[in-house]
Amino acid sequence: MIKNLVLTGLISLAAFQGFAQQDKPEMITIEGGSFWMGNDYTFNTLGTTDEAPEHKVTISTFKLSKTEVTFALFDRFCDATGYAKPTDGNKGRAENFPVYNVSWEAAVMFCNWLSGTEHIDKYYTIKRDSVNFTVTVNKGAKGYRLPTEAEWEYAARGGAKGQTFSYSGSNKADEVAWYKGNSQLTPHEVGSKQPNALGLFDMSGNVWEWCYDYYDKDYYKKSPEDNPDGPNKGSDRVYRGGCWTSGFDDLRMTSRHSFSQNKEYGMIGIRLAQDN
Repeated sequence: MIKNLVLTGLISLAAFQGFAQQDKPEMITIEGGSFWMGNDYTFNTLGTTDEAPEHKVTISTFKLSKTEVTFALFDRFCDATGYAKPTDGNKGRAENFPVYNVSWEAAVMFCNWLSGTEHIDKYYTIKRDSVNFTVTVNKGAKGYRLPTEAEWEYAARGGAKGQTFSYSGSNKADEVAWYKGNSQLTPHEVGSKQPNALGLFDMSGNVWEWCYDYYDKDYYKKSPEDNPDGPNKGSDRVYRGGCWTSGFDDLRMTSRHSFSQNKEYGMIGIRLAQDN
């Protein structure tokens, strides 16, 4: 009996180690710095007001995953927790495709689960019942989390290595993004286009990406300069970056969108962040 228990334990440990080594997301350190966030010019061309005013933001060093979270990794979360696997909308569930059709609430639960598999402090405290889903941030925890909207835009622009591009890493969408002009209206394997200056793939296109922040169209008018993390309350959460059905406007690095935190949207996925 003891021998069997030891053998079972070794098998479980090997399976865990295999998971940690094979599927642990590759995180890239994003050196902190200051940049001008937003876009003052879209109102005249697009009628958009939520990207203005441009305002100076200073970001502390943090980490961001090299690629979007894949179906392979998210499905492990579902298998381990019993959470329902998101539908692929008949677009294909290839392991290296970015996961999508994921709610913001599912995204933060996934972050905590992944932190647990690596035995690091969870970034979120989650309380939920039949009515409420409440998330509290554990400042200083090293666990996985969602990027703030400001962190996302800073990284998409190339951070301290940033250059003036229309899209994340290029002025030519076809070089860095899967969008409606080249995707055949289907997602594609993560990391199959060129990265930006920081080595981040698919910051423009493929799937949209959840940010932590509540959405407020006027937030830029009152945003603090240092590490803004969005309004204190709201009904919807921000998502960024464009997807495989997007046109050029949505691929822009300053384009902002929002959706209810408890609902899945067929083209929103996840990119992971961590405190440095």
